[in-house]
Amino acid sequence: MEPLWRVLIFLAPLCPICQNMTFDLRQLEKDFNGEPVEFVGVFPNASTSEAQIATFQQTYGLTMPLHLDTADWAGTLGARWTPEVFVLDAADSVVYQGRINDRYFAPGKRKPKTKRRDLDAALRDCLAGREVAEPVTDAVGCPIEGVRLSVPD
Repeated sequence: MEPLWRVLIFLAPLCPICQNMTFDLRQLEKDFNGEPVEFVGVFPNASTSEAQIATFQQTYGLTMPLHLDTADWAGTLGARWTPEVFVLDAADSVVYQGRINDRYFAPGKRKPKTKRRDLDAALRDCLAGREVAEPVTDAVGCPIEGVRLSVPD
């Protein structure tokens, strides 16, 4: 089955939020197995090695392909954080950008319970042929190397 929806998940092997979100990513892989959805882990930091990616995949049990960002998807899409996700349609247009869920509200600060599963909801909207109800959410995580983040005055 050719994927209609591609989910690019920007990750960093040493980011604790990425590590903690792998449970949720494994669940999403399971929940959308058999659907026209392709999950791809993208490592945008130049300091990340293939060996670190292989260790990350083995340690956290992700079955999706994991790659270095040799195509500069992070730059093209304007990714700033790990983890940050982008759902692309068949024409590579972004239909959702943001967080996996609302567990983290600031780096190192998380809620006791996840209330909103934003990526799951976006994919369900896509598969039902609806526009994504909330197409942009604020990702929380570790900054991608080399990305200038604006600081409030």
